[in-house]
Amino acid sequence: MFAPQLTPSALAVSVPTILQFPTEASRPVRSLRHMTTQLLQEAAQVIPNQQLLINVVSKRVRQLGLGHRPLVETTPRMSLTDIALTEIIAGKLTFEALESSDGA
Repeated sequence: MFAPQLTPSALAVSVPTILQFPTEASRPVRSLRHMTTQLLQEAAQVIPNQQLLINVVSKRVRQLGLGHRPLVETTPRMSLTDIALTEIIAGKLTFEALESSDGA
């Protein structure tokens, strides 16, 4: 059994469109990455434990994504991660260590 022959549609015969992306977009991305890296280094001075810092930032990013209001002033270009890190640096966001109980 042979598969039926498909005929190309009028759209397939037309000239393909080539998408062009601006090459200037790489500069703002670098500056945003640099900003996040700088914020991460400053936040690491407030919360030196890397795993704990990641957990605090992750939980706060989740909250911000659900619609919670930022505790610091933001700019339109700030990501949720940048906002969470800025909150930690400003001392607006803290954490509480819970002691595990082994009593059974």
